[in-house]
Amino acid sequence: MEKILIEFVDTLDGLLKKVTAKVGVDSGLSKLTINQFHYIDAINNLGEPTFTELAAELAVTKASVTAGINKLIAMGYVIKTQSSEDKRVFHVGLTEAGGQLVQAKYQALAEYGEFITGALSENEARQFEEILTKLVKVFKG
Repeated sequence: MEKILIEFVDTLDGLLKKVTAKVGVDSGLSKLTINQFHYIDAINNLGEPTFTELAAELAVTKASVTAGINKLIAMGYVIKTQSSEDKRVFHVGLTEAGGQLVQAKYQALAEYGEFITGALSENEARQFEEILTKLVKVFKG
């Protein structure tokens, strides 16, 4: 089971890299850690969160968010802007490259989903979705 799971995850990763290359996201993708991907996803989902909001969403310290965001700024995926209402507060957002990365990720996942459903019967695809749904619930606790 472990071997096939690793192979499954590796093929998903490979497809993500192919799709990002296809949509023009630079090769910096390979330099991203899983945590950095989580930051980018959270920023995308929250809009333009503050550091505090992002820390709460990711269940990490504000200091961790600051370090993580600074790395993503240096990589060109995130921008930081000062609040016009409270100069002590900063918001973070995605650059065009960060947005392209999110788009590429979801495109890769859609293509992978189409590949999976194309390889399975309708009944197998339904069962696979049910199994994944169950696993996600378990992992989220």
